[in-house]
Amino acid sequence: MTDSGSNDDSPELLSVAQTAKLLDVTRQRIHDLIKNGQIIACKLGRYYYIEVAEVHRYKNQPPGKPYQPRSTNSQENSIDY
Repeated sequence: MTDSGSNDDSPELLSVAQTAKLLDVTRQRIHDLIKNGQIIACKLGRYYYIEVAEVHRYKNQPPGKPYQPRSTNSQENSIDY
């Protein structure tokens, strides 16, 4: 008899509450990170689940503001003569 919960092919999923506890933040912060695309989650029913690998990826990101290339259409530095 095999245990269906020990399938190595499927990734381990964490709930929002488990992820928040792991990252030492609030559940609302996790929802914000999901909404902003900083953490990738899957929605099953009405709940979000996050892969353990995704939590590790997020934790190992360098601190600071994420890189965003500048727009070439910026009008802030234009000078009118």
